[in-house]
Amino acid sequence: MAPDDRTACARRLDVGFVPAEVPGASGTGAVRTSRLLIQRLSSYHDLTVYISSQMDASDADLPATDRVEYVVHDSLSRLPHPLHEKIDTLQTELDAMERHDLVHSYSSAFIPILAQLETPTLSTLNSYLPVCPKADMMYHGERKCSGPALGKCASCIPITALKRRQGLDAELRSSYVSFGQISFVRDSIAHADDVDAYHALSPHMVADYGSLSFPRDRIEVIPHFYDESFATIDTQPTSVPNPAERNDPIRLLYVGALQDIKGVDGLLRGVRTLLDRGHDVRLEVAGTGPLETRLHELADDLELAADGAVKWHGYVDHDELPDVYDEADVFVYPGLLDEPFGRVLLEALSTRTPILASDVGSTEYIIGDAGQRFDPGSGRSLADAFERLISEYTDHYAAIPGQLETFAPETVEQSFLDRYLDVAESSG
Repeated sequence: MAPDDRTACARRLDVGFVPAEVPGASGTGAVRTSRLLIQRLSSYHDLTVYISSQMDASDADLPATDRVEYVVHDSLSRLPHPLHEKIDTLQTELDAMERHDLVHSYSSAFIPILAQLETPTLSTLNSYLPVCPKADMMYHGERKCSGPALGKCASCIPITALKRRQGLDAELRSSYVSFGQISFVRDSIAHADDVDAYHALSPHMVADYGSLSFPRDRIEVIPHFYDESFATIDTQPTSVPNPAERNDPIRLLYVGALQDIKGVDGLLRGVRTLLDRGHDVRLEVAGTGPLETRLHELADDLELAADGAVKWHGYVDHDELPDVYDEADVFVYPGLLDEPFGRVLLEALSTRTPILASDVGSTEYIIGDAGQRFDPGSGRSLADAFERLISEYTDHYAAIPGQLETFAPETVEQSFLDRYLDVAESSG
């Protein structure tokens, strides 16, 4: 893509970029976004990408080679602690990082590293890890936490593990990692003022971090941009008939991990409520996780399988997901957690799929008029929102292109280029 006039006049920078894990490997939305950012930003700046990860980078499809150099520290030990191993390894690159015009960590895990640099620094806030050892800001796994404290975190970690009941081994490992991250949270908050600038994925992240001693005036919102491999928006009709007018079931879709904070149990109960109200619906579930067996049992208890109302796809490769979204009438996001963003919502919008989303975190910011929201964890509220969405389905469908413009790659790319120049010039 050729730069526009504004971008063409921009100063080319020498940027040190720290991705989330190994860009090009399978993983979370942050990993995929790291890959997409490297592809785009390397068209304008010289990038040195510092990888510090327990993952093996040898088989990863690293995203770009032109004007990109990779410094790879992979297959790191998980002992004595995975996060501290990554930080200690990246510590060896401090002298090299000082030679860049700007160092940007797209991982929230390296604030203590950035704080040591004299060169201008930018940290992405795409998780709650710097302010919560469990990285979810959920006190006892039930409600939004007001902030960390040593005794508070030390009690929250085991109580949350007991409530999740995701298997003894999994919870012991998770608790061990979380306890080890208490000191990281303390260090991150202590050094929050030593990083020159921050990038948050959504407005509610600015408010959350601003209330926890991070300099609010240095945090700028730049959202995720949609993955163009999902963008079927230009090939879709501008209007579609209401799926309630068809003779076949209305197809609901969930994509994500099967774990407690995702609220899939509430989604299953919502589907049962819809069936009881006489709606002909079918839920497609794409994903795996520690609650998979329990959720299957819950679906059986609710007689969803007997009614043919749920289909479990298991793990679906990322490259196959666009087709899965394209076949759905409604995408459902039942999460209980104030997640920083929720890339699956962009995937749904990109394939022109109206959305039902729990009213948490950034969902209102992302979906706008392209869907309806409901109370998290409430099957009845989900069913009510479904009925509102179906009654105005064509309006929600028509709202998607306008809503998606905020997250267009070109728009977000320009925001990053402007942010880079602002930080490099004001701090350098």
